[in-house]
Amino acid sequence: MRTGHFTSTATRDRFRALHRAVVAGLGPTSTRDIGTSHGTVHVLTCAGPPGDPIVLLPGAGSPGVSWASNVPPLRRLATVHLVDPLGGPGASTQDVPIRSVDDQLRWLRDVLDALGPCHLVGTSMGGRLAFEVARRAPAGIRTLTLLDPALTFTRIPPGTVAASLGALPGAPSWLRRRFVARLGGGADVAGDPVAELIEAGLSGYAPAVPLPPLPTARDVAAVGVGTLVLLGGRSTMLDAGRARERAALLPRGTVEVWPDATHALPGEFPDRVAERLSSLVAAS
Repeated sequence: MRTGHFTSTATRDRFRALHRAVVAGLGPTSTRDIGTSHGTVHVLTCAGPPGDPIVLLPGAGSPGVSWASNVPPLRRLATVHLVDPLGGPGASTQDVPIRSVDDQLRWLRDVLDALGPCHLVGTSMGGRLAFEVARRAPAGIRTLTLLDPALTFTRIPPGTVAASLGALPGAPSWLRRRFVARLGGGADVAGDPVAELIEAGLSGYAPAVPLPPLPTARDVAAVGVGTLVLLGGRSTMLDAGRARERAALLPRGTVEVWPDATHALPGEFPDRVAERLSSLVAAS
């Protein structure tokens, strides 16, 4: 089984140029490369007040800096770590094939062990991964926040599955941009640095991460960490009503549907997300 990789030098260079531009807008940062079971994971750190840091996991096909709009309000709460997941575009280097959720869990657990106790936040497929580690290996996870998580409480709607063909490397650029816009409720991605970065990753990087199964009701009920779930009422990645019903099984969960939010909820409401996370952290 292969590992994730850029499809050409040109696509890699374009992605890296866009990546540098987004990082430059974050303000002071530092970097760290963490050796794991499946490769070296790159973590970009934005320093904040003392206390347990916030670790952010992006969606599939996105690097850690896709959280750029969330960094300013979150770093007022605590230090923020932006993780580039293995098997996706970014500055991490995958050395060993990722064949299962178990493999995903291993490398993420290595990262969390290196970073220490934290408040873990994931969006989209990053939320699915955050859910899994909090369920099965929660050591050091103070709180868990899931922002419109994919394949966690409901399946991905068939229309979005079909549209995801536009996310494949080699797909026409117009189809890829249509897919990215679909996730954001139809917003035009042109001129948005983060959206352009995500589009460049989708077009130029061949991922190598299998889709996880949908957790069972018993799996959801097994998460013992205090959890905040924010769902987009206009999300194209899940049925918010059904997801809320399943998420209600979380023993220590708070579940909210934001009617005006799409799957791009973190970027649409960065200050509001930070406010809700601050309340969760204060209650932990």
